[in-house]
Amino acid sequence: MPSIVVIIANGTVLYQNVTDDIQELLKAIRDGGILPGFSEACPGVQVNGMIILAEQPPKPKRLAPTLSARQVRVLQLLAKAYTTDQIALKLGLSEATIRLHISALKKKFGTISRDQMMAMAGTLGLCDPFDLEPGHDPILHYGKEK
Repeated sequence: MPSIVVIIANGTVLYQNVTDDIQELLKAIRDGGILPGFSEACPGVQVNGMIILAEQPPKPKRLAPTLSARQVRVLQLLAKAYTTDQIALKLGLSEATIRLHISALKKKFGTISRDQMMAMAGTLGLCDPFDLEPGHDPILHYGKEK
């Protein structure tokens, strides 16, 4: 969203606003009309120099780390609230191996906790707890298989 700042000769900020309609705002300044936030006509403003309109820069997008197929699978199961032992059972691996995968994932995401890692993975769109795989048979009822 564009913003405008009007600074008078001594460096004092006379007016600052964010607006959807920058043309109307510039017209009000040029013609001495009423500006949003002012209860009266705009004080005399003379443009000496340039008018620069700038949108807020977009936040830099964080790149998703490169993950192995197994790490993606572990991440997806974590998103579905599987525990370490449930993931190990589902993938036919040991719990120690799953913990190593989770540790490697946290390192790749640059996080210190599983919660931070999952929040970042969700934000990046790397996992979806609602994405059901074909033939999905959740094993999440009090830690026991259905």
